[in-house]
Amino acid sequence: MASQAKEGTPLVDKDDKKDEKDSGACCSPATATIIALVGLVTIVVVKVQLTAWLFSMSKFPTAYSFYSAIVTDVMLIPMFLLFPKQWGVPTLDMFGPPKFVFTLIIIFTTFDMAFTNIALANISVALQQCIAATNPFWTIMIESVLHGKFQHPIIYGSVTGLVVGAILVSISDIKKLNVTGVLFACAAVLCSASKYAFTHAAFRQYQGKLSALSLLFWVDLLMIPIFIPWVWANGEVVLLLNANMNATEWWQFTGTAALGGVRALTQFFVLSYTTATTMSVANTFALVLNILISLMWQPTAITPLLVGGICMVILTSAFYAYLKSSKDACFGVLRSSGGGGGGGH
Repeated sequence: MASQAKEGTPLVDKDDKKDEKDSGACCSPATATIIALVGLVTIVVVKVQLTAWLFSMSKFPTAYSFYSAIVTDVMLIPMFLLFPKQWGVPTLDMFGPPKFVFTLIIIFTTFDMAFTNIALANISVALQQCIAATNPFWTIMIESVLHGKFQHPIIYGSVTGLVVGAILVSISDIKKLNVTGVLFACAAVLCSASKYAFTHAAFRQYQGKLSALSLLFWVDLLMIPIFIPWVWANGEVVLLLNANMNATEWWQFTGTAALGGVRALTQFFVLSYTTATTMSVANTFALVLNILISLMWQPTAITPLLVGGICMVILTSAFYAYLKSSKDACFGVLRSSGGGGGGGH
């Protein structure tokens, strides 16, 4: 699952954060942060690689997304039994007008997950990851149009570099380009960006009403009714049941699906110790690892355009994280203009 929590949302409960930092745990906050970040990067990389490997043998991306939502909720049930204080129920006002906050989160998360998996089933990990890295560009553009939330030109320049890099990777082997995979990858990143742009500000009013575990449980549970007609309409559920997978293959399928929920929980845990900008840096590092590892096992033609595009995505991602890390970035130019640093998308 590709949901990205931001500091100051209900995914990061202030009271929980304070309790975790003051709780006299077995290690210091700094050590816990390092462990959590290493764990997050490891899980993200393993999840993406296993999903791509799974789809290289059999392609059930929508059914897999549906199954992943079910597995995640099943995993969360014992967590609520062990930690009953984490349980919470969304109220009706979260779903309805004027903001439709929870409704939009569920819809965009559903399509983000499904479209990402469809993309991984049709294009290389390197290309999918480069397209996914353009998320900041679309988020900033949507916010600029909808909310008049304008950024410094340096910010716009850096995120535009992400799009240019993704385009270079896309056309590096144009003869083998899978248009379907590219379109779904673009749709996925647009859903992810829209989820943030439409709901982030409004969702802050519900801070503290739902724990991270409860939020994840209800989002996944309410995605299931959307997936049921989808997997029946495209026939994937029938194909999956007729695939005659043995016990080992079902275990691999289930384990990979479960990693989606583990990744989301790890993201929430990391954000209880650190900022959204640090999360962005960790995601950039995971992006680099995923691209490099995928080039080792997926048949990808290494061309100057491919290398140049990947390098541009990596460098502009790192530069964007630097710009958002502090208002003193670029000798304080962003601070003097009132745009950019310190917030982190």
